[in-house]
Amino acid sequence: MSERMARYILVMLVLLASAGCGSDTAPTGPGAPDTIGGPSLTITWPPYEGGIPKYLQVTRFSWSSNNEQPPVDIRYFATMLVDTNGIYNTAFDLVGDINENPARYDTLWSDWLSYDAADGSGRTAIIGEEGELTYGRRHYFFVQGRDEDDKVTTTFERETNARHFTVTYSRGPALYIAERVLANFMFVGTSFRPEERTLPPGISLSFYWEGDAGQYSSEIAGYRYGWDILSLEQWDAPFETGITRSSPAAFHAGIHTLTIETIDIAGNITRGQITIEIVPWEMDRDLLLVDDYFAASYPVPDLSSPTETEHDAFWTSICSRAEGFDETIDIYDTYSQSRAPSIDLIGRYRNIIWTYSIESANRWSRVVEFTPESAVGISRDETPNLISIFLQKGGHLWTSGRSDQGGGLAAVLQDEHRTFPVDIRCEINGLGGNCDDNSGIASLPYRDYCVTVIDKVAGHFRTDFSMPSRTLSHHDVLRSATRDDGDPVTAGFPGLPATLDLRDEVTAEGSFFCTDSLCSPGGFTYVEVYDPGYWLSRIAAASRYCFHPVYRMTAASPSSVLDRQTVALWVTRYDDIVPDAPGGVAAPSIHFGLPLWYFRHESVDSIADVVFERWGI
Repeated sequence: MSERMARYILVMLVLLASAGCGSDTAPTGPGAPDTIGGPSLTITWPPYEGGIPKYLQVTRFSWSSNNEQPPVDIRYFATMLVDTNGIYNTAFDLVGDINENPARYDTLWSDWLSYDAADGSGRTAIIGEEGELTYGRRHYFFVQGRDEDDKVTTTFERETNARHFTVTYSRGPALYIAERVLANFMFVGTSFRPEERTLPPGISLSFYWEGDAGQYSSEIAGYRYGWDILSLEQWDAPFETGITRSSPAAFHAGIHTLTIETIDIAGNITRGQITIEIVPWEMDRDLLLVDDYFAASYPVPDLSSPTETEHDAFWTSICSRAEGFDETIDIYDTYSQSRAPSIDLIGRYRNIIWTYSIESANRWSRVVEFTPESAVGISRDETPNLISIFLQKGGHLWTSGRSDQGGGLAAVLQDEHRTFPVDIRCEINGLGGNCDDNSGIASLPYRDYCVTVIDKVAGHFRTDFSMPSRTLSHHDVLRSATRDDGDPVTAGFPGLPATLDLRDEVTAEGSFFCTDSLCSPGGFTYVEVYDPGYWLSRIAAASRYCFHPVYRMTAASPSSVLDRQTVALWVTRYDDIVPDAPGGVAAPSIHFGLPLWYFRHESVDSIADVVFERWGI
């Protein structure tokens, strides 16, 4: 029998013997503590939230000193809620009794421990490892201090140094798992079936995870993981506290299962499993149009938005310039389907145009959204990042759409973090990140599109002292865009229009984007801006080697910090990959941080001819 259990049994005998017998007298004799005054302590973990909380049969308690001069020693004990007859009694006022009759409990206390013990034993203790706590019953935990004058704590209170709690059971901690391509997963306990996903061959996967036992005031003791474990019953890998991410893995055939387990300090385990089936991509069709732009069905006189019919006709006309495009087969409407295209459908094509809006019904934001490593437990749609997967396989993309506010590449951010300009490397989980979480380098804008900073013409802007004034009216708005002939990749496409101008009717009097001196905002605002020089210099950064502008905006005012900044770019990260499919060619992809419907259609047709020629369609 353990020493602590022996003490627990002994106190029952003491309570019985001392009931009503004057045992409230403090101990006397050599070494007896002075009971006048004494240090004040507060239990800090689990935090006090009122009521009678539920803790596990193994629980850690921590405490801190309330005095300017902390105690020299401490001691503690935990006990079931029993009365002076040794009977479990939830109506018994144990705190009141220990305050009035402290000697009844002397044999329950642990040994005195140095408050500043190097191993931390003077400020924290794990209770229940030796069977002191009983499932379903109420208990108390007390902590007492002693100062250098031998005075001990004489008063106990539920809000500070006495904790009333019930012992409960848990299926296990929550286990949150994220992956840059496959999105998020959540598991509790060991009864979950594996999550099943399909991927093409050769996609690199890097998982990261976090356990959370806070819902029952416990703590995570460690993690372990492995691929294709043959027998979970014989898996003897140790749990380790520092393992929170997997090594990169890529598979070229077969079915593979990742197993991740987390354990709390009470020994409860949660197991998460993700099964990946590798399927070949035929990529046998030329061009898919993903219509992810939800527009009104009624006419919009001020041209602030196209109608659904107008938008569909515009992009169908562009795609029809590609030989073999069949609008009855090669258009996927996310609104009518209520989901993003499947990974199997994406795998049928070598080239994709994906046009998006900022409406809640669009799927673009769910595809590109990213989970920061410091916030694995955030809620996220389980749609995989089809864009990144497609690019890694050598597919070619043309992405474009309404990109004001949280649209465009900024959809990678959680809503509460869409404040601009934003440094994707260090501020993926909020401004002023100081690179505490630099997992943003694995997100779509940075890793795949080679963008370091995202800015907006119209959006929610930061208020840093060095942030210049941002105004829309006749200042930061876009008037047109000019081809960047200084970029070496763009210079290789001389057939691109030299300028992109807004359609006359879009800027005419009475239109939403009227450019007349009396109009407001006085220019185009549905624009996202990439790597603006004023903010790159502010954060002492440079554009990535693979950042290649196609068009730069002309702002309404030459003094605008957005004048001559990038609004369209080549996606060159994978431009040397030849798709493993008949007719596959290596070529860059292209992205516009604005919706092209508002611009002169003959110019957009010219862009399509140049891009499609390079894509071989």
